[in-house]
Amino acid sequence: MQTNAKGRAAIVPLLAGVTFLVFGTNLQGVLVPILGHERGSSMIAIGLFSAAWSTGFVVACVSVGWLLNLYGHVRAFTLLAMISASCGLLLALAPDDVAWILLRLVIGFCYGGLAAIVEGWLIQQAGSGFAFASYMIANLLASLGGTLSLDVIDPTRWTALALGAVTVAASSLPIVLGRLPQPPREPAFRPMLGTLFRASPVGATGCVLTGLITGGIGGLGPVFGMMSGLDMQGDTLMLAANSIGGALAYLPVTLLASRLDRRLLLALVAGVGIVLCLAIVLGAPRLGTPQIIVVLGAFGFVQYPLYGLCVGIANADQPDRPSPQIATEVLLLFGLGTIAGPMIAGQVMRAGPQHLFSFVGLALLLIVGIVALDRSRRPTATPGLAPG
Repeated sequence: MQTNAKGRAAIVPLLAGVTFLVFGTNLQGVLVPILGHERGSSMIAIGLFSAAWSTGFVVACVSVGWLLNLYGHVRAFTLLAMISASCGLLLALAPDDVAWILLRLVIGFCYGGLAAIVEGWLIQQAGSGFAFASYMIANLLASLGGTLSLDVIDPTRWTALALGAVTVAASSLPIVLGRLPQPPREPAFRPMLGTLFRASPVGATGCVLTGLITGGIGGLGPVFGMMSGLDMQGDTLMLAANSIGGALAYLPVTLLASRLDRRLLLALVAGVGIVLCLAIVLGAPRLGTPQIIVVLGAFGFVQYPLYGLCVGIANADQPDRPSPQIATEVLLLFGLGTIAGPMIAGQVMRAGPQHLFSFVGLALLLIVGIVALDRSRRPTATPGLAPG
């Protein structure tokens, strides 16, 4: 594994590829529910657009290894990027709910495979600490860029989806031209979810519930904004504020996790989220655009640390198991939650957009409940560790 300056410089092509990939993927992820809502798709269909993407992502998590063994990292990355870009263009050419569900399924699979390839490559090239810090920064900037680009392009025209497809295709260029060495082949992934749930009920259940929350907000958040009376600029700013809130949470939550029991911190963060959900649900008729943007930004501060805390708990509860195995298992559970989240959220939002946060608040309440139950069975809490 390379940890010197040469190794760090070697990840520049990877980060460039990630920037293009996340920009295009996030732009499409915001556009799809908005366009579906605009053309009159049902809330069930809009939820399925996101659930299908998550289903593809989960399938990729457990099956991408065979693709790498068959084609190698560079060819596999290029293949998945081209398939994803082609499906993105087909979204513009086939504005039909069933077609979109199938296309989003394929796009989700491609993104899951691309993300797995990049993350494994980053660790091999520069070590997990520096590489993943750089990876998260590139992710955040590209995600914000994809969302904010809706302020300067017309989301109702096919060119918006085309831009997303083109940038996803462009993600393969730095990889092909970068002359990166091939990482070693990995053995096939075999999940042991029963072991995970027995050893860490809080970590495992928390990942599923966090997936429900993330899937609900990610899949129906743009529609929530539009149904709440926000225009396109307001909707874009709301989504950007949510992402920025999550980015700002990383440092303080990391510091607190080194001083508090991680289970207690998870319950505290979820408790703050419940208060914010109540504010949205009860204040919905009176909240204007500035208030919605501020509250969603504050909620991002709560939403984004949940997964990292759950992963940290799962790792701390299983010190004798390989961390990469645990990481893939909790990602699988998180992905399963993101499949169900938008489908459930789509149903509850039929009673009003604010009830997206009734659903989210219930999931947060369940997190607090599972932590309380677990702590009642553990006289001595597991010490907190820095978020992974």
